[in-house]
Amino acid sequence: MGILIELILFALPFIAYVIWWRMTGSKPGHEPSRRLIVLAAIGVACGVAGAIYYGLSRSLENDNYVPAHIERGGIVRGTTR
Repeated sequence: MGILIELILFALPFIAYVIWWRMTGSKPGHEPSRRLIVLAAIGVACGVAGAIYYGLSRSLENDNYVPAHIERGGIVRGTTR
């Protein structure tokens, strides 16, 4: 299942480009419609807003991160305390 998700995520930019190319008429010098530009801008804004929300919602105030390190010849995983 994980490989399928990775393949889909890899293919998404290419699929988006093909859709964009089809919707613009695939003619040199032909500009996309105003509606398409607005929808693309809304999509980008939603992505940025989601990333900002996720970043701000992650609380690290009470967590002290201890990175992975080597103890007695073995690797100890990173943890939060």
